[in-house]
Amino acid sequence: MKKNVHVDDFTRPGGQVTELDPAEFMPLPPPYDKFEKPPIKKLTDDQCKRMDATLDGIVAIGWPPRRTPEEEKAFVEKFLAGLEKLFSVEDNWTFLQPLLHTLEYCVKCQICSDACPVYVSRRTPDIYRPTMRPELLRRIVSTYIKKEHPLLRKIKGSDIELNWQSLARLAELAYRAPSAVAAPRSASSAATTPS
Repeated sequence: MKKNVHVDDFTRPGGQVTELDPAEFMPLPPPYDKFEKPPIKKLTDDQCKRMDATLDGIVAIGWPPRRTPEEEKAFVEKFLAGLEKLFSVEDNWTFLQPLLHTLEYCVKCQICSDACPVYVSRRTPDIYRPTMRPELLRRIVSTYIKKEHPLLRKIKGSDIELNWQSLARLAELAYRAPSAVAAPRSASSAATTPS
């Protein structure tokens, strides 16, 4: 598994992007450091067939994989339709300006990473940086909502290939950050997730 995950790795279809290593977790403060931490159990093959765990092998949402290319395409189209509404003046006039400022004016200085207790406690992998989720969203907006010219996207480094699995990974990342990264669900708790 790669430690430094790039956006292109995040969006590639297929296997798991990264893996959590409990040995890299920050030790708990006293008196909690005396407790034995339960091991993180790997998901079974059956669980992996029933829910997407390709981000890091841990499941928080448990979206079932799409069975056909048509289902995958419909899933992506529904997401993009919702995202388009989010960026329309008619549907989101109240919060559109702060949203656009957040996406357009981030200079990726990583100061927010230093202020994030979850990232500071782990420092690895990079997909848990607070800037990763907005960067993925920024690229999706640039490519699919604004429909910027491919050459401009290449110059800006904002090109992205969207598929249902990258959306499932983004949802896992967004849902679990920040608290669930520090205390991920194990396979035993994921087994109770409805399919």
